[in-house]
Amino acid sequence: MTAATPEQALRWRKRPVVVDAVQWAGDNLDEVYALAGCANFDLLNEQDRVNCDDPEATASVFDKLHSTWVLVYTGQWIIKGVKGEFYPCADDVFRETYEPAAQQPHPAPDLRTAWRLADERLALLTEILAHPGLGQVPAALRARWKRDAGLPA
Repeated sequence: MTAATPEQALRWRKRPVVVDAVQWAGDNLDEVYALAGCANFDLLNEQDRVNCDDPEATASVFDKLHSTWVLVYTGQWIIKGVKGEFYPCADDVFRETYEPAAQQPHPAPDLRTAWRLADERLALLTEILAHPGLGQVPAALRARWKRDAGLPA
């Protein structure tokens, strides 16, 4: 029996791939920041929640693959995809799709690399804060960026 070509296949098996993920518990900000970084994850304050599509959402994550912010609900998993994008996944779907993989330690950067990365992030932050389109960024994230840059919120 020959394998079906992509044009003939109706059913597909997901390739084995290892992803990094953390479950958003609503109060584990440090864990989520360790995975996604503070530029890619934002808590929704009460005003943001009132003004968003679903007031049950408690945070948002930036999906760079699709250049958009995606709402996150407490209990969902934040997954770092194979292209470096971040997206939420419901707990039940995550548990049916993924299983624990062998843990590999992430090597810590040397001090020179850490300072270079910090300088690059500060330059990017300064550029973002000066951009006229800043109004498209969620209010809580804008305030945090400005606070981190030492500017008035």
